[in-house]
Amino acid sequence: MTNDKVIQIIANALKCDSSLLTIDTRLSDHGIDSLKVINIIFELEEEFDIELDGNIENVETIGDIITSLDEHLAITGT
Repeated sequence: MTNDKVIQIIANALKCDSSLLTIDTRLSDHGIDSLKVINIIFELEEEFDIELDGNIENVETIGDIITSLDEHLAITGT
């Protein structure tokens, strides 16, 4: 379920169909720069009602975002 929500949030940010994105999608391939990653992080924090660490800004793929999010959710128990 986390995967689908993250992919949908990223698809909305890119204004594209979520079916074009997978966990292996490289963010840079879709023009997602560090500023857009920060905006996506804000949306994820709002969606999951959490605060993510700044180190998520160094992610390269959608799977990296999902892994960081899942790790945070496991630690916080949310």
